[in-house]
Amino acid sequence: MRVLLLITYFLTYICNAQDQNVKVTINNRNNYYFIKEKLIAIVSSKNDSISFKYKDTLLLKVEKYKLGKLISEADFIYDSDNIIADDYTFSEDYYDYYEKFQTKIPFINKYKMLDDDFYYIDAILDKVNWENYNPDKKLKSAYNIRFKLDIGVSNAKFSPFAYGTTIREIKLYVVANFLKEMNADFIDNPSGKQVKYKKYYHYDNQGRLVLTKTINSSLGKIENQEKFEYKSWQ
Repeated sequence: MRVLLLITYFLTYICNAQDQNVKVTINNRNNYYFIKEKLIAIVSSKNDSISFKYKDTLLLKVEKYKLGKLISEADFIYDSDNIIADDYTFSEDYYDYYEKFQTKIPFINKYKMLDDDFYYIDAILDKVNWENYNPDKKLKSAYNIRFKLDIGVSNAKFSPFAYGTTIREIKLYVVANFLKEMNADFIDNPSGKQVKYKKYYHYDNQGRLVLTKTINSSLGKIENQEKFEYKSWQ
């Protein structure tokens, strides 16, 4: 039986629950519930869940449930300019849910399935000189963009790669604003060993992410793979 929070959402949105209500299942485990691409709940296979409440586009509350019982919550309070104060205290890891970012490269990211990867890419590219790149450029064809780097990333947030403490190069392959491939070269200290990765992204005919595959090129093996399934819910 699904947790109580989803029953509330079903009753609230049942009249509008046509194709605009989408459930995304990742690797047959976690289920993400969307209304018009706005995330409203995450439910794991163990019935642990998280709900999100909004006012227009502003996230107001995040609630965590375990077996249907509320175990923790966070309220976000905004000023008249819709900004949260710099000294606002986020309990537990709720800051991750609030965090918003503008990607430097205008990727298409339906249902926000690549937020973590784009956050990671932007954190890396914060160190890059953007004088020769226009982030507002309309990208209509395939292109590669390569950055030579020398950045320590041992504590990089949302890293899609398991190993490597210093990134030396990152290469992005983009087609019509869809990220199709990311290559990254690292040095893993203190051994000084070079580690190479390739991560591939596949989409359906609606532009939705359906598969990611991360390959450790140095070892010639698949390190991680995720499959995404989309269904309507009512």
